Amino acid sequence: MRAERQTLWMMLVVAGGVLAVSAAGCGIFGRGAEDEGLPLPVAPVVLTSNGMEIRWQTRALLTPATHLTDLWVRDGFLVCHGSDHRVYVIDAKTGVRLWSKDLADAHETVWPPAVYEGDLWFATTTRLIGFHGADGTNIVAQTERGKREVKQAARRARRAKWEARVAAMRIEQPGEMPEHRAARAKAEAQIAQQVATETMLETLTVDREGIELEFAPAGPPATNGVYVYVPDGKGWLQAVLVVPNVAYVRGGEELRRVERDERLVSWGRWTGDAVTAGPVVDDVFVYFGGRNGVVYASRQNVRRVEWEYQTEGAIVGDLKRTEAGRILAASLDYSLYAFRGTSGQRDWRYNAGERIRRAPYAFGNQVFVFTQQAGLTALDSSAKGKVQWRLAEGNDIITADAETVYVLSRGNDLLAVGRTGGKVRWGAPLRRRSLIGTNETNTGILYLATPEGQILAAAKKQEAGPGAGEKAAEAKAAEAKAPAP
Repeated sequence: MRAERQTLWMMLVVAGGVLAVSAAGCGIFGRGAEDEGLPLPVAPVVLTSNGMEIRWQTRALLTPATHLTDLWVRDGFLVCHGSDHRVYVIDAKTGVRLWSKDLADAHETVWPPAVYEGDLWFATTTRLIGFHGADGTNIVAQTERGKREVKQAARRARRAKWEARVAAMRIEQPGEMPEHRAARAKAEAQIAQQVATETMLETLTVDREGIELEFAPAGPPATNGVYVYVPDGKGWLQAVLVVPNVAYVRGGEELRRVERDERLVSWGRWTGDAVTAGPVVDDVFVYFGGRNGVVYASRQNVRRVEWEYQTEGAIVGDLKRTEAGRILAASLDYSLYAFRGTSGQRDWRYNAGERIRRAPYAFGNQVFVFTQQAGLTALDSSAKGKVQWRLAEGNDIITADAETVYVLSRGNDLLAVGRTGGKVRWGAPLRRRSLIGTNETNTGILYLATPEGQILAAAKKQEAGPGAGEKAAEAKAAEAKAPAP
């Protein structure tokens, strides 16, 4: 009994701490770096002296003895991932902290989320967990509310029986011994502990409530709102149904509602080798590739491959999609492929002369690819993948606007590079171990963070007044005349 009491108290302490952190992480604005004496990812004076401005600044209130490990930009959300697998979701436009959730145990892996119409789906080692981005409501817990209420009612009934027994024991009997009174007090304390522990653990369980997976995800997922497509290291692309009471109508592509409580069986596609690259979706197909070197295009709601293409090497980098609908797949056969999504026709192929292990990025008609020796290479997607320029010190993309692509250098510097000629306009050192959130839009907003949770969004200062447009055009023309590096 003594061991049971110690276990209960330990559970109370842990659960209370997690709940306290969860509540703290859901505030509106964090305290600034000046209040805490913690440095920012980059010196603000360096940004302002180069025509940039800080749009907002906040702080993720981390669990004690933890730090941020990842920064993910997904649609209108900035998702900060902590070393304890807690995520902190921020409105990417305003910097308002929206909510914070605990997702997994320490030994698990949490992949970057898939987003569809404001819903975030996280794949962990054991489950898929979905949240409404605006308020953090657990999607699965919400749909399973009826079953949960039945369990709660049964638990309340058991509790009522316990309380009735305790109430009966409270009535002193004539000549009752002191040890009997001590036994009553002991029973009351044990019941109080159990009730409090169940209440707190129920809150944690609801946060982590999700779809249990019979496989371990091996890459970031994608979703069309009906299925979440998850890479499986054992050779499958797994399509997991996340919308309850929805069935596929055989012989067509239409989805209809059906009166069923149980989740329908999901589908999977066997590739013959591990799948670790993240898939990508459009309005009709899901595209994926594996270490067997094959790029597949499958109907999203059924297991039916429309086309496939065999490359000469394994595909390990995530697939991407351009604004024009081209599907980009990097292979270890030294090539980056661009396919027309609807037909599977190969539009162009770029030979990098070395293995391409990382995912490409696409901004407008430009595609950026990273390799070990060449660094960053800019390609013109509208000109069959023609090389525009190279930047040897380029190591990762941060974001891009109409005129500039912002690059992380091999030396951990922020570089502003002209999109036309690849000329480095200015550079700024980032604090060691700073995190970047790759913003795959043309908005030009940079998202940076420190491991301690200091987060900022910065972008080019918006010029106003007469002549602003002419100045931008003149700067672009001058850069076009400059020799490429």
